[in-house]
Amino acid sequence: MCDEAQTEFRRDRTGWTIVILNLLMAANSTLYFTTQLRAGFAGWLAMNSCAPSIAVFAIGFIIGNRMLMAVGAGLMFRFGTLGLFVFGWRGMNLIPQAGHILMTLGVIYFIVRMLRVRSFQEIIAALAVVLVLCYSEWQWGWFARNPRVLERLMEGTLTPDLFK
Repeated sequence: MCDEAQTEFRRDRTGWTIVILNLLMAANSTLYFTTQLRAGFAGWLAMNSCAPSIAVFAIGFIIGNRMLMAVGAGLMFRFGTLGLFVFGWRGMNLIPQAGHILMTLGVIYFIVRMLRVRSFQEIIAALAVVLVLCYSEWQWGWFARNPRVLERLMEGTLTPDLFK
């Protein structure tokens, strides 16, 4: 019996389909932000975290690197799957929501694939990426609600009265 976890990475038709559809959505959103909105690189990167996330996942799939796919799957979960609950479901938001659905399919594909080959370290890595991203988002949200604390932290002048 040949255990795929111990052999080379195998790409299948389902994986290729998911990767190609995600890359098409990433290209579409990139063109929208850079050509129609003229947001520039920084604006594109700030507003379109999905495209770089998809790129990491796709590169991992294409070169057969499960750990890179794991990082991409964690990013796609954060920006795609959780994006399903952030964006509205009307008008122009239907386009990114379609992309979020495709990203979620990529995450599901990744998890199922890793479970089938009993490659749990990649699932753990993807979960670690999600936890780090969610923590950092919570942290910056907390600082946004407490700007004086952030200012004093950067100055090195924190005092207990800031937390009352």
